[in-house]
Amino acid sequence: MSAATHDHRGGFDPDDLGMPPVYTLNLSAGQRSVLEWLVSRGAVFDTVTADVEEIAADCGTSVSTVYDSLARLEALHLADNPDPTRYRVNPRYFFAANPEIRRLVGEALDAPQITPDARATGPRKIGNTEARRRRTIKAVPDQQ
Repeated sequence: MSAATHDHRGGFDPDDLGMPPVYTLNLSAGQRSVLEWLVSRGAVFDTVTADVEEIAADCGTSVSTVYDSLARLEALHLADNPDPTRYRVNPRYFFAANPEIRRLVGEALDAPQITPDARATGPRKIGNTEARRRRTIKAVPDQQ
């Protein structure tokens, strides 16, 4: 791993998850619309079905603009097209837009593993309500 991928402590640098600022990519309005359409459908987290006619109608653009936009997003690696009708947005786009989450991921990767101690592996304590219920002395009803 190069020195550029490590911070001053030698750990993971969360800025490696970023990407060039979106404004430097010179995306057209149609390309930004298609990218946001994909993001709004959850394509950052999973592949989504992308019907070009539906995208065109939702974005108020032509089908050819959607095809051109998807091709440019693929060329920039902003979107991946694992099969002809499904797309996934590069997760780096999400991290570029959410630097606080990118920082948190970096901290999680640098943090020590959480290791259970003896108490964690012992028997589980019953809840306070259950413990009180067991300690409560109930009066025995008179049987006359």
